[in-house]
Amino acid sequence: MYERIGLRAALGLALGAAATLAHAEGNNFIGLGVGVVPVYEGSSKYRAVPLPLINYQSGAFFISPRAGLPALGLRTRLATDLEAGVFLGMSLGRDSDDADRTKGMRDIDFHAAYGAYVEWTPGRYSLGAAWRQAAKSGYGGTLELRTSYAVVQSEQQQLRLGVSTQWSNSNAMNTWFGVTRADAARSDEGLSPYTASSGFKSAAAFANWNYRLTKDWSVLSTVGVATVLGDARDSPLNERKTNLFGSVGVTYRF
Repeated sequence: MYERIGLRAALGLALGAAATLAHAEGNNFIGLGVGVVPVYEGSSKYRAVPLPLINYQSGAFFISPRAGLPALGLRTRLATDLEAGVFLGMSLGRDSDDADRTKGMRDIDFHAAYGAYVEWTPGRYSLGAAWRQAAKSGYGGTLELRTSYAVVQSEQQQLRLGVSTQWSNSNAMNTWFGVTRADAARSDEGLSPYTASSGFKSAAAFANWNYRLTKDWSVLSTVGVATVLGDARDSPLNERKTNLFGSVGVTYRF
C-alpha cells in the first residue's frame, strides 16, 4: 500500500499525534484516514496517502503508530501516570524517483524498526520520549521528544495541542539528508556531495481534534507544521525548510 513513498517523518508526525490522543483517552479503535504530507522532509511537493488508524491495548500488549506505521509493543506501569515500553514495527523508505531532487540517488529501503519509550500523562498533559532504531545496518536511530495538552476535553470531543522535536545520529541524518559522491555523480539535479552530522533534525507543532459522532464512531483529525533543523536544514536535498501536514479519518471504537 505504501509503495514509492518517502513519507516516513511526515506520516510519523501525523500518526504519532493521533496516537498521543488515543493514548490519552485510553480508547481501542480501528479506522482509515487520508493524510496530506510532503513527498519527503524538505520537499516542495505534497501528496495524499491512505493512513491506517489503529490503537489497541490489552494488559501489557499494545498496537500503536510508531516509526510511521502501526507497531507491536509491550508496556509497563512505572508509577501513577508514568509508563515505559518497547516496540517493533516497520519504517517507510524513499525511492529515488519520488521527486525531481532525489532522482538518480540511492533508494532508502522499507525496513524494520525497533525502540523504546517513556511517557508521563498527568491530567490533560502528555510528555514523552522515544528512541527509534532502524533494524537495517547504517540507517541509524532517532530520538523524539513530544509534549501536548488537551485544551478542550469533554465526553463528545477533545482538542489537543502539542509540539515535538527529533534528534538523529549521524547514520540517520546521512541516510535521509546526506549526498554521497556516488549520489552526486548520478543525481539528475547535479547535487553536490554533502555529509550531515548528528543533531536535532526537525521540530513540529500540531493540533489533534477528535469528535465523537456516535457512541462508537468518531472523526479524528490532525494538522501541523514541521521545519528541518541543523545539518538537515542545510542539505542540498531541501527545497523548502518548512512543511505543513495533516490528516483526517474515521475510527470505530471497540
